[in-house]
This record gives sequence, C-alpha cells and structure tokens, in this order.
Amino acid sequence: MINDLIKGLPDQFNPKIQGRVLIIDGDSLAYKAAATSKRLKTAIRKFQMMCLEKMFITQAETARVHLTHRDSLKTNRHRVLAWKPYQDNRKDSERPVLIEELRDAVSSDEHVLPEYSCTLHKILEADDAVMIDSYAYKESGVLYSEDKDLRQTPHPMYDPYRGVELQADGIGSLWMHVTPSGNYDIHGCGRLFFWAQMLRGDGADNIRGLDRFYGRQIGAVRTLEELEVFNDAPAEVESEVANFVLDAYRHHNQNPLPEGWLLHMLRTWDDSFNDVLQSLDLSTQNTEFLNECTQQHWFD
Repeated sequence: MINDLIKGLPDQFNPKIQGRVLIIDGDSLAYKAAATSKRLKTAIRKFQMMCLEKMFITQAETARVHLTHRDSLKTNRHRVLAWKPYQDNRKDSERPVLIEELRDAVSSDEHVLPEYSCTLHKILEADDAVMIDSYAYKESGVLYSEDKDLRQTPHPMYDPYRGVELQADGIGSLWMHVTPSGNYDIHGCGRLFFWAQMLRGDGADNIRGLDRFYGRQIGAVRTLEELEVFNDAPAEVESEVANFVLDAYRHHNQNPLPEGWLLHMLRTWDDSFNDVLQSLDLSTQNTEFLNECTQQHWFD
C-alpha cells in the first residue's frame, strides 16, 4: 500500500537522478554563510545546509564543492597586465570576518558531509575547478554558481535567478537581467556569454573588457544589442562571433589577450585562452593582430 501511495506522489518526493553530480561554486555560499553568522559553528551549519539544499533542488545524488584558498595563486590571473588590475576593487575590510576560517573548516574531514566532497584550491580559482568539472561530467553534471562568470559553460547549469536548469543551445544565448537595485546586466549561458564578457567586461572582478566599441562606450545594453542576433546559433558560429569581437579590439588597437585570459574559465587543467583562439577560424587580419599582441608586455 505504501509503495502504491509513493508512486502517486509528485516528483519532488523522489528527487534524485541516478548518477547526477552537482558542481558547486562554494565561494558564494561561504560568503553568505560567513556574513550572516556570528559564530563559526553557525556558519559551518549554514554552509552545509545550503549545499544540501542545492543538491535537493537539482535532484543530484552527489556534489563536488570548490572553494578558493586565501593564498591561492588564482591561476596566476594577478600577473596579467590588463586594462585594470585584477580584483583590485576588492577591499579586505569588506570581507566577512569568518570567511577564511569557514573555508578551512568546511573543506576539512571533520565538517565535510557524506553527500559531497569539498576542495580548497591553492593553485586554481574555484571558478576554474568548477568549469573543469562541468566539462568533465558534461550531461551527468549540473553547475551551480551565483557568479555569472560560470555561465559560459555549454553544459547543464542551474540558474539561481530564474530558478530553472539551463543548457546552451548551440553557441548559447543572452538576455537582459534587472538587478534588485534596478540596474541592468547581461545574463546568458554558453560560449556566447564569454564573448559578451569580452565586450562588457566584469565589474565584480575589475575587468574592463573592451574600452570602446568603435568610439562609443560599451555597456550591458549595447553588448546585448550587438550579440543577441547570435542567440541559439550553431556552435560553429563561435568563430564568427570571435572575429566580430576581435575586430572591435583591433579597431582600437587594444590587446584582447589580457582580458581573454582573465575572463576565460579553464576547461581542463592545461587549458588557456590561447587554446580557445587556436580552435577558431579567425580572419587573417585578426590572426596577424593577435600575433602582434602576443609580443607585447601583457603578462608579468
């Protein structure tokens, strides 16, 4: 009788999808837990509960949580000489008091729950580790992050703003997001989102992106106007999008390599923005331009 009753219940009462792995950007969860707790014990419990909650809503059997160590090399991004210094807009005084203690604690054997693993990274940024997992697990994984950088994955992701799972169709798509404060920002999914960031930049990490788009400022609205024509185009159209963006960099003689190295999330441990460029069918003009840019002093 009980089995008959269970069979008639909605899916949320039997949520796990066999083999599904949730890939969590734990930095954003740790910030939330640390910022809303006075005691480390409370912050640990909040972090654990948030991880379990994300597993429940994504119907995951297991999860892999990634965190960035306080002394992480952050994939050497601080050595890139971009338009602006990487993450130079962040002040230590704005960080939650418990954040580093919490990261250490939740990644220790004492506080990791059986349902998930938790890794504190000293070489990569957590973002890179999350993206590497996304490419490794592909359709059996689902990525969760409140950081929009990770929207460049072509594989399944959970959108915390829409409350739905997304997966890029072809090159992906872009749309306008209105923040709680009423500002506009670009959201999306797939490789198209990466190229949108190459135009728009990422203010959260102090990445300028393209300084001028043919003499005009390039913000969220103009970025969407220029790139939404590519929404849901086949994956091979990425070469056309890349040439479109690189044409604008070349027009203003701005080296795109620093911005690309900062914005590109690693797909494998030995991946780089150069690998992206080499996989594309770039125009002769842009190939020659990139060769010239490579010779410039853009990496310390």
